Amino acid sequence: MDRRVLALDEVAAWSGPPLILFVGIDTGGSLVHRVFDRWAAVLGQPWTLRGVDLPSDTSAATYRRLVGAMRDNPAVHGAVVTAHKLRLYRACAADLTRSDRLVGLTHEVNSLATADGTVTAYARDAVSLAHVLPTLLRHSSAHDRTDLNVLCLGAGGAATALLLTLHLDIDATAGALGPVDPPARVTFTDTRPEALDDLRRVADRAGIDGTRLSYVPVLDPGDNDALLADLPTPALVVNATGLGKDAPGSPLSDKAPLTPDMVAWDLNYRGDLTFLRQATDAGAHAVDGWDYFVAGWAGGLTAVSGIPLTGDLLLRLAEAAAGHRPRR
Repeated sequence: MDRRVLALDEVAAWSGPPLILFVGIDTGGSLVHRVFDRWAAVLGQPWTLRGVDLPSDTSAATYRRLVGAMRDNPAVHGAVVTAHKLRLYRACAADLTRSDRLVGLTHEVNSLATADGTVTAYARDAVSLAHVLPTLLRHSSAHDRTDLNVLCLGAGGAATALLLTLHLDIDATAGALGPVDPPARVTFTDTRPEALDDLRRVADRAGIDGTRLSYVPVLDPGDNDALLADLPTPALVVNATGLGKDAPGSPLSDKAPLTPDMVAWDLNYRGDLTFLRQATDAGAHAVDGWDYFVAGWAGGLTAVSGIPLTGDLLLRLAEAAAGHRPRR
C-alpha cells in the first residue's frame, strides 16, 4: 500500500504531524510529494502531505464524509484539491463555514482550511494564474492583452481561471476587484457541451461582457484545427484538456496550423507532451505548465496557511522546487 495515500478512515484517525491532504484521482505518483517538504519549510509550516484518491464518479456522500473527517480532526489542517473542484463544491456547499468570493463565482473549491474545526473554502486558481499570465503575454508579440487572441482548448478548472484572469483584476487575497480591458477575442472549446455551459455561467456570475467570448463544442482535433486556422495573430493557444499527461495525445492534429507568432501553452509539464512537440515543430513559442503547477500549489497552500501569495514568495517556492523540474 502506498504510504503517501490515505483512505478516508485513515484521515479521520490521523494523529501524526499537522496534515495537508492532496485530493485527486491518482495522487501517489505526483512529483509534489518530492517537493512538498521544501515548500512547507519556505512557508514555515510543520506540515506533512498525504494523498486521498477518489474516482471521478465519487458520490456526494463520500465528499461530505471526507470534509467531515477533516473538520473533526484537529491534526488535519487543510487540503489542496485538483481533480474534484466542481463536484466537491456541489456536494459540500452546505457544509462550508466560509468561502472566498472566487468560490462564489466559480462554484468550485481548490483548497480547504480546517485546522480550527471550521471549513473555509478557496478557489485560488485565478490568483495563481494572475502571477503566471504576465510572463506568457511577454512571450507573445501582442502590445498588450487587448491585442491578443486566445484559443483555449478545454473548459475545465484551468479554463475557468483563465476566463477570470483575462477579464478581471484578481487580487492576491482572492477578491475580484473589477473588470480590466479584455483580449481582442477569447474562444473556449470542449468535447463536453455541459463544461462550456458551466463556463458561461461563471462569466455571467462575474459580470463579464460576453461580446468577445465564444464557447464552441468540438468533436475531434480536426474541429480545433479549423478554429486555429481562423485565429488572428498575435495569439495564445492553450492546451487545457489534460491530453499529453492524463491521456496520450493532443487536442490538435499534426497538421494544425500553428505559426511562429503564436504562443502555445500546455498546462502539462510531464507526459508525452504531444501538444508542445507540435508547437515546437511548427516554430511556435512553446511553454509548458511547470510555472502554473508551482503557482497552483502556492495558491492553495498559502490559502490554507493564511499567508498572502506575493511575487517574492512565489519566487522562493519556485526556487525550492526547481531541482525537481522534469526535463523536456
